[in-house]
Amino acid sequence: MNYIILNGKKSTLIKGLLIQSLPPITKPLIRTQIDVIDGRDGDIVTPLGYSSYDKQITVGLHGNYNVDSVISYFDSSGTVVFSDEPDKVYNYTIYAQIDFAKLIRYKTATITFHVQPFKQSLVEKEVEYKNNLLKVSDAIKTVDGVTAAITNGVITVSGTAAAQTEIYLPMPEVEFQPGSYVVNAYATGLNAQLCTMRLNNSSRYPFGGEIALSGGFVTTMYVYVVQTETFNYMYFRVDPGDINITVSLQIIKNSLSYFDIRNNGNIYSKPKLTVYGSGVVYIKLNGAQLFTVNIADNEYITIDSEKMDAYKGDVLKNRMVTGDYSNFVLPPGNNDFVFTGMVTKVTIENYSRWI
Repeated sequence: MNYIILNGKKSTLIKGLLIQSLPPITKPLIRTQIDVIDGRDGDIVTPLGYSSYDKQITVGLHGNYNVDSVISYFDSSGTVVFSDEPDKVYNYTIYAQIDFAKLIRYKTATITFHVQPFKQSLVEKEVEYKNNLLKVSDAIKTVDGVTAAITNGVITVSGTAAAQTEIYLPMPEVEFQPGSYVVNAYATGLNAQLCTMRLNNSSRYPFGGEIALSGGFVTTMYVYVVQTETFNYMYFRVDPGDINITVSLQIIKNSLSYFDIRNNGNIYSKPKLTVYGSGVVYIKLNGAQLFTVNIADNEYITIDSEKMDAYKGDVLKNRMVTGDYSNFVLPPGNNDFVFTGMVTKVTIENYSRWI
């Protein structure tokens, strides 16, 4: 049985509506510029992109139909799914006149969808990449007027230290295999420079060395692990004074964070990438520098290739992104991203596309 889905609503839910025929699956027209030069054989054809086009369906009425519901259903624009392509979605507008009088009289009519040239997957999910080997759980400890705490993954240090104060805060065991690692720490708040921190195991052996925090800047430490080691404490040393800071701590293996994504379609896609983190982040795509992004403390920026915009929610963030949006396309097949900087999570969607 034929059906369509308009903006998530299936045609079978419209009382008395039948989808009698569906449009053929066709390739959109390529717009071209053709130049003829005197004295030269043939012509020069310049592709200008794919055209939007029309898809027509035939609908009918049966039984105890409600024509007002049918009219409301097709008085719309947005996304459409056809039952012969149940895993693909088109963007459409209905602007052509619909002869509903004919539909009522003869119980049949033609509906024309003006669709955009590309279709996307209805079943692909947003891909999430979390870029932090560190595991933390809620914990709190107070020593000599200074409290170190981990709450919902957020690390805080606050209080007044009359003398140099050391705090060992337990955390879940983290095992590091041999190799190179980068530790990034980003602190904000009052007097971050009074605090240093590191990871320790039960024997108080450190992972690399101590990280001296600096408010508003990312502190980076490089660590090479010779043999497999496990750490289960977070250590803080606070010099005398008042302190009230929030710390983001990230551990990355092999100096750069990397993930790949596959465009399963048959033409380049224009995805939407959201980057969570702090400070300046450099993004490479397939080996080429793509964007430099300046992210506020523990926030995110979405880079939308289709809209050629960067934003956080409803707030534009184009001034925080340097790079050419037109280069942010994924050819069919595997594509790899490389991030440098304080990145905690990346999500990507709309990464596959078809004609």
